[in-house]
Amino acid sequence: MAQIVMYGLTTCPHCKRTLEFLQSAKADFEVVWVDKLEGEERKKVIEKIHSISRSYSVPLVVKGDKWVLGFNREKLEELLKS
Repeated sequence: MAQIVMYGLTTCPHCKRTLEFLQSAKADFEVVWVDKLEGEERKKVIEKIHSISRSYSVPLVVKGDKWVLGFNREKLEELLKS
C-alpha cells in the first residue's frame, strides 16, 4: 500500500488538480475514487473520510496521521515533505 492515499471523485475538478499535482511531484500514492465504489465498500470509505477530516469533502490526501482537505498546493507540498 502506498504511503499516501488520495480520496476523490472522478467528476471533481479539485480532485483532478490534486491528482495532477501528486503525479507531477512523483509521489508514491494511491487513489480511491469514491464514486467508483459500491455498497458497503463505498459506505466504509465515506465513513473513513469523515473520521479523518470530520467532513465528507474531497479531495482528501492522507499521509500517516497528517492530511490535507481540498486542493491547497502549499499544504500538499508540506505534506509530501513530512
